[in-house]
Amino acid sequence: MSTGDRFGPQHEREYPIGDKNLTEEQNEHLTASLRKVRDMKDAPPALQDLARQLLGGRMELKDVLDSPSGHRALGEGLSGMREQWRNMSPQERQQVRDYDPDEDPKNAPGRDGRIR
Repeated sequence: MSTGDRFGPQHEREYPIGDKNLTEEQNEHLTASLRKVRDMKDAPPALQDLARQLLGGRMELKDVLDSPSGHRALGEGLSGMREQWRNMSPQERQQVRDYDPDEDPKNAPGRDGRIR
């Protein structure tokens, strides 16, 4: 991998998450999820910033809840999800419960082997 590949948006250095308490697969999934949150247009700015901090190596996962900004970002992110959940029909909620991302073709690795 060239050095240019390790820089994300706004030329921030980007590190794959390597939490020693997680498996390699969990770390890869967490890294991919944080990238998605960082790039989501409708994600709360505080949550995007938290994702950038984690990907940039400026904060470790274990420190998120101890950080006032991390705690606030998670709260803001979850409040939007809570509202969406409340607005769902019982059938929609069941679909969410039954959803398995491993079975979704959209989540299959691309030709370059990266998780989308």
